[in-house]
Amino acid sequence: MITGATCSGKTSLAIDLAKKNNAEIICADSRSVYKNLDIVSAKPTIEEMQGIKHHLIDIIEPNQNFSAGDFVKYAKIALEDIKKRGKNVIIAGGTWFYIKSFLDEKELPQVGINKDLREKLNTKNNDELWQILYQLDPARAKLIHKNNKDKVIRSIEMCKGLNMPISQYQREQKEPVCALWYMPKIERDKLYERINKRVDFMLEIGLFEEWQRNKMRYPNSKILENTIGYREFFELECGIWQDFNQAVDKIKQRTRNFAKRQLTYFRSNPDIKEI
Repeated sequence: MITGATCSGKTSLAIDLAKKNNAEIICADSRSVYKNLDIVSAKPTIEEMQGIKHHLIDIIEPNQNFSAGDFVKYAKIALEDIKKRGKNVIIAGGTWFYIKSFLDEKELPQVGINKDLREKLNTKNNDELWQILYQLDPARAKLIHKNNKDKVIRSIEMCKGLNMPISQYQREQKEPVCALWYMPKIERDKLYERINKRVDFMLEIGLFEEWQRNKMRYPNSKILENTIGYREFFELECGIWQDFNQAVDKIKQRTRNFAKRQLTYFRSNPDIKEI
């Protein structure tokens, strides 16, 4: 398992290790699974993959739903496929809930998507949504920040689907997946410098144009609207930012804040070794 903050070097480290250890890579990234989100998700190019097969990239359209449960299902299939061919497996990515769900010793609750409920909930603001979740499951609500709208909505959906608080649901045991955990060692200042440079590079190779194409392809896609790197251009379009440069500065700031949270969380996990 190669994890860590965005822009910390996970992809290159995973590819180097895969080449040396006869392995293939399962990507645990909540945006790389979507087609056409190439620049914004910093997907590795064919050249960067260096011949290493990558799984769970470009498997779904951005106007479709994809949950942690879906990731587990697809990842299990990929895992067995890789093992049958006598190769080792590297899971690489920074989407913690995907990783945790895959390696967890207990099954996820099987609750489907409720489109009508989601449409209704999406009309409410973050404070209202968090209060709804708090009424349904106070323990669950305390674990989720109110600004994590997607996760709050999914938690409400699961509470209603199970007809009980998620925190009280008894999950079934499953066969655990054992893993060795690593993350690239990087100082925060260096990471922030990399992030700023990456955003500049993304703009050079067409981030804004990619957003324009995808908003036409996938109108009203919540995935696009909630993706750092696209969200700011939607906000610019709505007049929240005064000019293009201000929107770009916001992309950098939000990416740095996201990376900071990732670093803090991953470094609190005693199973993860920095290398």
